[in-house]
Amino acid sequence: MFRLLQCEYIKLKRSKFLFIGILGTLIVPFFVYMKAITDYLSNPNNSISVFSLYDNALMFLMLLFAPIVLTILGAWIISREYIDGTLKNIFVIPISQITFLCGKLFFFAILTFMFMFLSWLEIALLALLCNCFIPIAQLTIPSFLFFFVKMFFGGILLWATQIPFLYLTIRTKGFIAPIIAIATTSLINVILSNSRVARVYPWSASYLLITGHLSEQGYQKEISIVIILVICLLGIVASLYRFKKEEIK
Repeated sequence: MFRLLQCEYIKLKRSKFLFIGILGTLIVPFFVYMKAITDYLSNPNNSISVFSLYDNALMFLMLLFAPIVLTILGAWIISREYIDGTLKNIFVIPISQITFLCGKLFFFAILTFMFMFLSWLEIALLALLCNCFIPIAQLTIPSFLFFFVKMFFGGILLWATQIPFLYLTIRTKGFIAPIIAIATTSLINVILSNSRVARVYPWSASYLLITGHLSEQGYQKEISIVIILVICLLGIVASLYRFKKEEIK
């Protein structure tokens, strides 16, 4: 498994996707800070706090930006094997198709956690930097640790809800269909984020679970967790079955 992960890292590094992905993590923190600073300059009474920065970042990450970026990365690490025709060479070595795909899913989980960790770290560093010029409230270690935990669990939920799009990649052997699907899903996220339906829509429910909005609205979070878990397990089983069923030529 370690060698599979090492190979995936090397392929990602050579393609420049890793560097582009790291730069992509800066977009949400930069946007959140620009909005906070603009609001502060227009009305200095609106103080900037660590909690508001992370809350806004989680909204953009969980509902719109992270699902699209992660689906593109996940679709790429799978579809390139079909596009480049490397699968028939890979399975010359003694490795099963199930182990190979599990390696892909595990590597995708690592990318997801790295994306969320870098976003958390960039917001923390920018908060320390901005505090030199504009006062940032709640700038404490417990605040950063609190949102580190939220980002970690956000990564788990993001990974779980992106698995169906990886299945779509295996099904179509390309990345156009999953990109269109996740773009549509993300737009629905934005539309449903403030509605009652959001708690049963897995991709919106992930955001509501992380931010605690479900409890605030009096909904049972267990229902949303079960729905997300079912979506994830179905995606994994369908992906493994489809990939195992294929004849690699």
